Amino acid sequence: MFSFIKWIQATLSQLKRNKGLWFTTLTVLSVTGILTSIYVIHSMTTNVAHQTYMEERRTDINQLESLLLNRYDGLLTISSILSLHPQIIGGIKQKQNKNVQGLLDMASRTINANVNLAPIDMHYYAKNYKVEQSENHDIAKLVLETGQSISGIVVNKKGVRIIGIVPIRDNNITIGAVSASQSIHALKDDFERIGKEFTFLLAKQQLVFIGLEHKQGMYKKINDNYSVAFHNYDSPFYTHAEKIDFELLEREKYHNDPFYYTTTDPIIDLNGRTIGLAFIGENSDNANSFVQITKNMINSVTTVALGLVISLIMFMF
Repeated sequence: MFSFIKWIQATLSQLKRNKGLWFTTLTVLSVTGILTSIYVIHSMTTNVAHQTYMEERRTDINQLESLLLNRYDGLLTISSILSLHPQIIGGIKQKQNKNVQGLLDMASRTINANVNLAPIDMHYYAKNYKVEQSENHDIAKLVLETGQSISGIVVNKKGVRIIGIVPIRDNNITIGAVSASQSIHALKDDFERIGKEFTFLLAKQQLVFIGLEHKQGMYKKINDNYSVAFHNYDSPFYTHAEKIDFELLEREKYHNDPFYYTTTDPIIDLNGRTIGLAFIGENSDNANSFVQITKNMINSVTTVALGLVISLIMFMF
């Protein structure tokens, strides 16, 4: 060990006597040290940024689930209240279809006029006869057979709906069911309240289940697999989806560029089918966005760390 130290001292002494070689060696070692430090710092900050974006994606998905649960609870509550209405119960027992649906339409108009919510549609189902104007009879059949409430997402002639269906009972016997539903596009308002962007991208094979009056001139192609009900959304965000490689997005779980941070989550209906994607994002230009905060933090850390490395190298030599 002692001989090795002496060898280093002798080598440095020889280098110092040769001024040109000494300064060349110092320059090479300094540049190499700085470049190595830049690489290490870049790798570390890139990994930190990736972890930050993945954590933000987890937060976005949790928020989506939470907002959907709130919608389910609200729709089930409305349906539960109406399922106890004596005129609705009596109308189903007497097969008074127009009267029952009329009561539901009146309740729907009252709620839509007085509550700051996305428009709500209401329908009913009877156990002993079919109500033609109602949809999603396969889901309602489960409620009628089990007597249990069901909530989730469906695709019908009016589009993609968030729905809550509750059984109607008379003397503890299920005689029918009542449903309340809203468009899935109502989630856009929920996300805007927390400073986020939301667009629902419909899988193209689902278009056949939507009525002509609700899809003709209403949907715009995003790519070969998805379309968007463009009149429900702000064009800067949904048109941004046209520029994204969704296969790459699916692998990496998020996409970040100078305009938006975006991520997606599949939307599954009550039949277990993937009917589209929740396209969630945040404007990168916003000074208070987590994207800008992350960039500023990483730039600050990189600048300070690199400054310390350069200072240390200069002090050593």
